[in-house]
Amino acid sequence: MGTVMSLRARLIIGFVAITALALAAAAAFGVLRFDDLMKEQAQSALATNMSVASSLLDDATRNTSAAVADTAADVSLSDADEPTRLALTNDLARRAQLAGITYFAVVATTGEVRATTLGTPVYETSWEQLRGWTGVTAPVTEFAILPVAELESIGLANRLRLTPKETPKGTIVPGEAEGALAIVSAAPIDGGVLVGIRILKLQNELVDSVVAKVGGVSTVFQNGVRVSTTVKNDNGDRAIGTVVSDQVRGTTLQSGTPFNGEAFVVNRKYLTSYAPLKDAGGNVLGMLFVGVDDAPYANTTRSFIITFGALILGALLVSIAGAFNISKSLTAPLASVGDAASRVATGDLTVQVPETGYRDIRALSRSFNTMTSGLKAIIGQVDTTVNQLRAVAAEISAASRASAEQATYQASSVAETTATLEQLTRSFQAVSDGATRVLQVAEDALESAQTGAATVDKAHTAMDELATGAEGMADAAAAMYEVSDSITDMTSIITGIAEQTKILALNAAIEAARAGAAGKGFAVVSSEIRTLADSVAVSAARIVEMVSAIQDAAAKLQKQAAQQSDLSTTTVQFSDESRRTFEMIVQQMTDTAMAAREIAEATVQQTRASGQLVEAMHQVSSSTRESAAATKQLASSAESVKGEAEALARGFTRFKTR
Repeated sequence: MGTVMSLRARLIIGFVAITALALAAAAAFGVLRFDDLMKEQAQSALATNMSVASSLLDDATRNTSAAVADTAADVSLSDADEPTRLALTNDLARRAQLAGITYFAVVATTGEVRATTLGTPVYETSWEQLRGWTGVTAPVTEFAILPVAELESIGLANRLRLTPKETPKGTIVPGEAEGALAIVSAAPIDGGVLVGIRILKLQNELVDSVVAKVGGVSTVFQNGVRVSTTVKNDNGDRAIGTVVSDQVRGTTLQSGTPFNGEAFVVNRKYLTSYAPLKDAGGNVLGMLFVGVDDAPYANTTRSFIITFGALILGALLVSIAGAFNISKSLTAPLASVGDAASRVATGDLTVQVPETGYRDIRALSRSFNTMTSGLKAIIGQVDTTVNQLRAVAAEISAASRASAEQATYQASSVAETTATLEQLTRSFQAVSDGATRVLQVAEDALESAQTGAATVDKAHTAMDELATGAEGMADAAAAMYEVSDSITDMTSIITGIAEQTKILALNAAIEAARAGAAGKGFAVVSSEIRTLADSVAVSAARIVEMVSAIQDAAAKLQKQAAQQSDLSTTTVQFSDESRRTFEMIVQQMTDTAMAAREIAEATVQQTRASGQLVEAMHQVSSSTRESAAATKQLASSAESVKGEAEALARGFTRFKTR
């Protein structure tokens, strides 16, 4: 069986465990909440970055549209003819530079490009979208991808050529980097259309301005390829040409919906936002991207976790110190109760526990003191009863010994009388046999009659003593019966006290169980008291059995004494009759010859009477022996009661009540 944990250890462990759980829950909630706040802050910053980037892109689109519309008001198709073409291209180049437009182009309704600010010769465009714009009647602006043929016609194909680069989470799609993503604005002029094109491919002004305003990173995608970006690769160069992750490709490029969340960008993880760039027909041509590096937020969260963890650890250490102090204040009174219970277990009932401490501790101390006081009172009462029992047992023993002596004396007297009667019977028989010789032995018969008269007187005296002894034995048996009733009453009192002691011990055991480990000594005391009560109950039961045996013996003795008294009365009567007969014999011996027949008949009668008397005396003798045996048994039972009382008294000597 393992070692039982102390109450103080349980309190410390329980308090620390509860505090640790509470602190752990608070730490988990705080860390998760802080992480959520960091993510919310990052998402807020990301939304701000996207808003700024979209605003800058819209500004670029509006500026391009406004510059084209303003310029178109001052240009006509005829201005692109010789000799005014050079002046037109110079003016358009100046305006394009001011508006941030890559180049202007004057296009006839037939699709012929008459002039560009790039100095290209007149050419026939194969760009169907540009041919479609030649018929506009109002300015239009949209995103478009210039085809490679168009770039070659204006001399920008080589400068804008880009080779896609695969990334760990992105797949190259052939053809996505061909051409050039641009903002295209067209406004009608006399005889044609003025087209302003702001190429975004390999132009980092827009993304740099976004980062300059809000920080983070920004990228413009042509389809799934980075064509302008502030994202750097492992070498510290702009990651131009790298492809987007497949996750974002599926969400934004293919489905046309924005993407917000964590994404792996080139070589690290960012909190990202992708917005699709669409043409007038709703086709996705690319994406605008802004990102916030996740590392600062993660580092902030990590720093918060470390700081908060240190605070939690400090709080846990404080709670452990508090647990030690509180447990000490709680268990110190219980320790005093335990020490007192140990002293009570050794029999010291004078110990008292100070009623101090918390309310429950005071109640426990008060109950303990009440228990010890009750035990002292019960033990004192039982001790008094035991002393009374010892005195009564001594009286019974003395009376039993006196009765036994009287019964022995009576048995001796009866034996002597029986012998005398047997001798008398033999004499009667001799008289009967010698009736024919009465005349010859008259003098001898007279002497024998006188002797018989004297013997009958002696028997009469013995019978009187026997009757007196029988009456005394009956009185002694009655007194013994009354004493046994008194013992029965006192035994009932002892049994009641034992039952009260058991109830008190049970209450003490319940209080000890409530006290837990501190009530172990208390439980030992209650167990010892309950064992003592059981022993008292067993002794009382044995006394009841002995008293019952005494009462039975006393009743039997009374019955036998009554029988003996009746037999003694009959014997006395017979003795009186014998005495009268012997008197007649003495008186009539002179007339023996004449009354020989009468003497013979009287002798026969005397022989029968003597036989009956002998039989009666045998019965008296048997009754006297039984009475003596019963009296000895009563004396032995009284001695046993006295011994049990002595043992019970010795059992209480281990308790100290003063």
